[in-house]
Amino acid sequence: MKLFSIQNVFIFKAGIALVNQNFGQCHALGNDINLISSYLYAIQQLSLEITGTSIKSLNFEKIAFHFYRDRYDSNIFYVVVTDVDDDLEGINFKIHKISEIFDKNYKEYLQEFHGNIVPFRNFGDILISMNIAERNCGGGSECEGCAKKDQFSEIGKILKVDDDKD
Repeated sequence: MKLFSIQNVFIFKAGIALVNQNFGQCHALGNDINLISSYLYAIQQLSLEITGTSIKSLNFEKIAFHFYRDRYDSNIFYVVVTDVDDDLEGINFKIHKISEIFDKNYKEYLQEFHGNIVPFRNFGDILISMNIAERNCGGGSECEGCAKKDQFSEIGKILKVDDDKD
């Protein structure tokens, strides 16, 4: 079985990005993470509308998006980004574990959710402390002065939004 590491975790509630955590190499996804989150959510909603079923995974040449719909709240989706050839069984285990941890830590916030995403900011640290994900060299405010902050990873290249069109 090939070991893998999670590159990104996204968690949405009704299209709003609650969590967008980078665990991969330094990269940027563009200036509007809500646009990217909405895109991923829209793909899932399109699948539900057309087929009546959720997307399980979306594979690109080098990376894969793995989707999971929360079993307690059908408006919550989890997306984990990995290399395309990573072990599917291990990925499924981790995405289910991520949903359990998220529900356990934020159940009360989710019941009374009105758009405030601040309480979810430490979720990446929780995943790191539980060895679900590994810390990278960025992904937070410490990236502001990083020389690599404008480099795009594979996911960034796929989802790049041209921010210079204004």
